[in-house]
Order: sequence, then C-alpha cells, then structure tokens
Amino acid sequence: MRLELRKGIRYRVDATAVFSWRGGPRGCFQGEGITRDISVQGAFIVTAMMPPPDCPIQVDLILPSVSGMNAAVRITGKARVIRVEHRSAAARNHGFAVATDDLNHWGLIVMHDESKCADAGASRPN
Repeated sequence: MRLELRKGIRYRVDATAVFSWRGGPRGCFQGEGITRDISVQGAFIVTAMMPPPDCPIQVDLILPSVSGMNAAVRITGKARVIRVEHRSAAARNHGFAVATDDLNHWGLIVMHDESKCADAGASRPN
C-alpha cells in the first residue's frame, strides 16, 4: 500500500506546461508537457523531457480558458522537482512532480490573447 504524503487538494487539469532548468556544463534545458494535476503548491507534469530529481526548475502553466471567457491564465514560478516517474517505453507516460514551499515564488498572469500566453511561456528566461 502506498502512503499518501500530499497535504493539499489536487485538481485534475490538462494545462500546457513549459519548463526549464540549468544542467551543469550542458547549459539550460527546456521542455513542454501537460499537467495531470495541480495543487496550490505544485503540479504533476506528463512529458518526455525529464529534469533530474531535486532540481530547481522554472515552470509556466497555461490554464485553459473557462467557458465564456476570452482570457487564459498563466501560473508562473520557481519550484523543485520532487519526484520523477519513468513508465514503460510503450506507455510513453513519463512525468515529474514539482512543488514549492514558498508561495511567493508563484505568480498569476491573465492573458487576453491565448496565443500571446503560449508565446510568453515558451520564451520566458530562467
């Protein structure tokens, strides 16, 4: 039986995730994925590009527009990779969990043009 260590409520949300981290002599790495779930202090991101465990990481989550609204919301901030999951190669279900202890490292940005929101997330410096 697996012990549940999470304290916050997790919400199942398919949001675009853009993330980057520094990796020693090889420089800066960037990847994209989709969130499996989001909580107040973190998220689980499904992706093929895996950062190393315990790595500081910059994350931008672009939340889908709510019905009737033209604005998208981007959550942006610094976090730490707390868990990496490697599934079977056939399943292609790799992912990692990020969390922050300091909510001051997370910010919300409302974007009225979703294409600008995606561009801003992809080009955000680390």
